[in-house]
Amino acid sequence: MVSPIQRDIERTEPRRGRLVASLAAMISFLRGLPLFVSGRPRTPLRVLCLMAFDTVHVLRNSRRLSSHTLQTLASLLDFGACANDFFDDNDFSRQEYRATRRLLDRARTGVAVDEYTSRLRDLENRRPSPGGDVLQHRKAQAYREAVIRLSLGMIAATALENLTIEDGIRATRRDEDLETLYRIVMLCQIIDDVLDFATDTDDGLPSFLTAHASPSQALALTSDAATRYADRGGLPSSPHVFPFRVALWGISSLAKVAIMFGRWRLRLHSLRDWSALIAHRRASTDAHS
Repeated sequence: MVSPIQRDIERTEPRRGRLVASLAAMISFLRGLPLFVSGRPRTPLRVLCLMAFDTVHVLRNSRRLSSHTLQTLASLLDFGACANDFFDDNDFSRQEYRATRRLLDRARTGVAVDEYTSRLRDLENRRPSPGGDVLQHRKAQAYREAVIRLSLGMIAATALENLTIEDGIRATRRDEDLETLYRIVMLCQIIDDVLDFATDTDDGLPSFLTAHASPSQALALTSDAATRYADRGGLPSSPHVFPFRVALWGISSLAKVAIMFGRWRLRLHSLRDWSALIAHRRASTDAHS
């Protein structure tokens, strides 16, 4: 029989673990604030990624990432974005590509970068075409997931000791912290795809919103995907992952808002098309009168 004192200890330990993890995440956030105004990484979302991996590292190893490693990770994130721009044929900067590659070569991560580039090229050569049915949407989702896992695997291989890119990719499936981080990034990808729907359509890029011929059906399937990413049912709830669970909840709420915005925008476009059609018919009738 468990004594009342033992039960109090069991209840207190998870609370203490969540508090320690939250404090570690807060320190990582404060530590990363100067990166928002630095040259690298280039975007706020990449800065948040660095903060997340600093939190993962300190919770796993009881020490923070070194400044040198943070700088290397910043260059890796910018390099990965540059490589994606190349394959998307979207504002690719050869100068930025060479600059980040030189920084990574100096940091002696050339082998990992070569492996990442090779794996990314293979994924991009097999990317699905936009438009299609439910099966095509699933292919686009699998493509997005594979690219995200590869990017996180590359970062994990550099941030965490004794990991290869393949180890990092597997960690996004089996380690609670990285698996939750993967879900957060996928929800961010959904938000980005909803907001960039028009651009992705014009550029012929596969995304959650362009993979189905019907925009309304694409939104419905994307909403289902967002629900699955946000659902942690059946997953462990370790105290040290508490900050990531809170972040997952917050990003999933933003994803819901983005999808609602997408539906509203779709209805607005439909209304405009209907109004234009009515106006055209009236003009034709008046011309023949």
